[in-house]
Formats: sequence, C-alpha cells, structure tokens
Amino acid sequence: MTPHMKGECESVGCWVGKLPKGCELCMRGLKSVVFVTGLCPDNCFYCPISYQKKGKDVTYVNELRVQDERGLILEVCACGSKGAGMTGGDPIARLERTVRYIDMLKDFFGNSFHIHLYTSGTLLTDEVMSKLVKAGLDEIRVHVIGKRSWEALRIALKYPISVGIENPAIPGTENLLNDIIVRAYELGVDFINLNELEFSETNQYQLMLRGMKPTGDGVSAFGSKETALRILKWVEEEGLAISVHYCPASFKDKVQFRLRMLRRAKITHRVYEEVTNEGLVLWAEIPIDKPAIRELRLKNLVFYNGNVARTHPVIARSLGEKARFVEAYPVDPRRILNTWIED
Repeated sequence: MTPHMKGECESVGCWVGKLPKGCELCMRGLKSVVFVTGLCPDNCFYCPISYQKKGKDVTYVNELRVQDERGLILEVCACGSKGAGMTGGDPIARLERTVRYIDMLKDFFGNSFHIHLYTSGTLLTDEVMSKLVKAGLDEIRVHVIGKRSWEALRIALKYPISVGIENPAIPGTENLLNDIIVRAYELGVDFINLNELEFSETNQYQLMLRGMKPTGDGVSAFGSKETALRILKWVEEEGLAISVHYCPASFKDKVQFRLRMLRRAKITHRVYEEVTNEGLVLWAEIPIDKPAIRELRLKNLVFYNGNVARTHPVIARSLGEKARFVEAYPVDPRRILNTWIED
C-alpha cells in the first residue's frame, strides 16, 4: 500500500501512482483557476456551479470577475501562478476565447507555464483539439458522461499532451467507476481524478432527491470519500498501471485557496500590511488627530485614508494608542473579514 493510502486521507487527498502535473501545481497553490464561461452543453444533476455562474457567459479568474485579457494576466501575476486550469461550464463552449486565453498565457509566461483544461468532451473534435494543442494546452481532463466522452478521449490521445479523466465519486456508482478505470487503462489514458461529490446551493435538491445526504461539513456528500477510497484500494490490489487520485471537496478552501491567497498576499501587500499565516493581510488604523501620527507622517510610516491613518500593526502596537485592526483578503479592492480594537 502506498504512503498516500495509509491511515486517514490528508487534506490534499490520496492517490496511487503518479499525480498529474496540474494536480502537483494545484497542491502548492501555484495554479490559477480560469472559469472561462458558465455555458455548457450538458446538464449534469450534480453540477455544483453557483447561480451567479451557471448558464451564464461570464469569466472569473480565482473567483474574481474579469472582463478582458488584461484582467486575466494581472490576476495570474498577482498570485504568482506557474500554471492555469481552464474550466467552466465547458471552456470549449467558448472555443475562441479559450484558445485566445491559452495562447496569451503561454506567450506572456512562457512554455513552462502549465495549462490544463476540463471538459465533458461533448464539443471536442479533431479540429478543436488541434487548435487547443497548437495554442499550448498541456493537459486535458475529460468528464466521462457517455459515449461522446469516450470518443473525445480517443481524439485527445492522438496528441502529445497528458490525457486524463475527472469524475465525481458518486455514492452507489462504484462498479461504474471501476469499469471506467479499466476501460481508461486499456485505452491508454494517463490518469484518473475522483473528486469528492460536492453539495452546493444549486445541486442540493437533486442530490437529496436521489437519497444523498451532506456530511457534517455541509460541502460534501456522505459516502463519496469512502467510495473513492475503496476504488483506490481496488486499483492497487488489481495492479492496474494507471494513476488514480482522490481529491476532497474541502481541498479547494483548506489548501488550494489558502496557499494561493498566501502567495497573492506576499506579492501584493502594501507597506503598511502584515501577511498572516492564513494568507490574509492585516493593518492598523489610528485617528489622524493623534500626536504620534503627525510624527510618523513625517517619517512616511503612515498613510492617510480619510480621517484615519493606516500603518503597520507592529508600529501601531508600539505607539500605545488605541487602534483599529483590520483583517482582509488580499484582493483588489481588499475584502474585509474582521475588525477589532486594541488599546
């Protein structure tokens, strides 16, 4: 049994074989998530995409709405990413936009910038695949939902990129997923990703109608993790030479998001901001009429913002003045989470 299968799964999940490059970067917070469009030709009952995105032709990068290529590049730079995941919806539903984004990212950051794409394959043809690979796509992940997905995998395998399958581990579908893995192995697919089934505002009723229940954290389906772990054990016992990775639903927030925010905070923090271990920024605010503020102003150690002066928490605590501390996400504009007063 591999080290990744012993005991409880870590926050990054468990796997047998070798992780795909896209997952390796993601686990280190080095991937930007490019939500190309909320449009999709399929209608999977378990789709967890939010109402603000689902069925809408909108683009987000790391949960920030962007209107153009400039916004895309600036956000990837701000996060110090070494790669990007193109997702949706289905990115192929807006092929020209997807190809343009891939080409631009490769041109700006270089060929070593790793790009993977997630699709059901419904819209994938030889012509589409050729355009994606020519633009610089490194890895494609097909969500298998039927015959068309298998045809898409056969097309993708003709090209010199990494090809995988990414499906949710739906409770009660263990035999189906085992069959998918065997068929993928015989076809020559490089890897399988089994995602823990997510509960969200948009799919919860469909899941509950099918007898599924949320776990205690409220973000995953009861039994999904256990289904995935049994499949991993089966793959190892069968000796199948294919990589299979289970990714927990909590990974996005607990690992991926936090590490990406930590990198963004370190890159974009202002001189008066302190970067926390959680990937947040912290600053202090003191009324500008305090005597100590005038002296710090002369030393360029405070920055006026209306009727308060912003300064680094270390400086504020050394003054002996009552200060308001502000904790925020390192996005632009800052998204405030907590505030408190310290004497």
